[in-house]
Amino acid sequence: MMIWGAALIPILVLLVLYAFYQRKVLGWEFLLQMAVPLAVIALCKLGVETSQTNDKEYWGGWVARAEYDEEWNEKVPCRHEKECTHRDKKGNRKHSNDGYKHAYDVDNHPPVWQAVGSNQETIFISSRTFEELCQKFGSRKFVEINRDYHTIDGDRYVTEWDRSDERLEAVTTIHSYENRVQASSSVFTFPEVNPEDYGLFDYPKITGDYDCESLLGDGGSTTEKARRLLTIANARLGAQKQVRMFVIVFKNQPLQAGFDQQSYWKGGNKNEFVLTIGVDSQCLVQWCHPFSWSEVEDLKVDARNMVISQKALDLVAVVEWLADNIRMRFRRKEFKEFSYLAVEPSLWGVAAAYGITLLASVCLAVWSVKNQYNEANPGGRPRSRGFRRW
Repeated sequence: MMIWGAALIPILVLLVLYAFYQRKVLGWEFLLQMAVPLAVIALCKLGVETSQTNDKEYWGGWVARAEYDEEWNEKVPCRHEKECTHRDKKGNRKHSNDGYKHAYDVDNHPPVWQAVGSNQETIFISSRTFEELCQKFGSRKFVEINRDYHTIDGDRYVTEWDRSDERLEAVTTIHSYENRVQASSSVFTFPEVNPEDYGLFDYPKITGDYDCESLLGDGGSTTEKARRLLTIANARLGAQKQVRMFVIVFKNQPLQAGFDQQSYWKGGNKNEFVLTIGVDSQCLVQWCHPFSWSEVEDLKVDARNMVISQKALDLVAVVEWLADNIRMRFRRKEFKEFSYLAVEPSLWGVAAAYGITLLASVCLAVWSVKNQYNEANPGGRPRSRGFRRW
């Protein structure tokens, strides 16, 4: 409620106006002086709360097909106004509605390369990526569009995935959702951690056009094969189970690294299952800590037991077990359940709300005093019988 304290500002301004300028300010202007700042405060509260609760999650999928549209052009109705060609001695137009108008204009459309993902998303890609996909998928088909073109009839070329794991091209996209947990301190609290203490990992960024890592750290000789298997699993289960799996390997770090990773990621996003694993220099398993918002607690217990049962870390076996069990048992938690959580605005948000409200109140007050509406000249508008003029 701290942010609503800014409502004191328009009240104080109202008192000043009433004490010194009541003959220059009409009743509706007094109401406006209160209504506008209150609306400003409400918008500030909404904006601050949205910025604090807005979060992003990773969605997995694959490239179903990629398309290349060549450059082309088309005739469109003329967008030029008729312009008078008759000028006076000063060069001004004599008339407004005569002169030459084109029969049509020509719109030029540049070439476009795009990939269509399995989640129905369209991703703009580079020409190089398109050619790489054609080579990987082993196809490049011409498609006749039958455009109504002017002078350049650009062709379309399409390449399609054959649904094999060998040629699967994984796609990762970012989607926003409301996460009140990360902004609330009333129920869920995650201690502040220093990511440098145990070499914690930030969320990976999307590189290239749609690539994103999901296996972080070095787990020995099986790492690269496991990385590919996890990428395929995230792609195939992304839409089916709305899940994103991360496997994070810490070398020569204590179990606290896993707990700190959970705190650093604020428990992870709503669709994630994160498996943190600790190994020594010889990649012998030391500990395992899974975390997820999923309410299937026995899935986390079984995942930890499976990893701990290994002597030397076999990431391929871990990923295969994880993919099978996530497919059958994972249930994503709906964060709508946390809509009851109160979100206290940050200090900068409160300061911004007070500053904007003060500026709006002062500007509105100056306008009310200096405009042409006053008690002696109410602007010629009839008075409302039920409205008292100050």
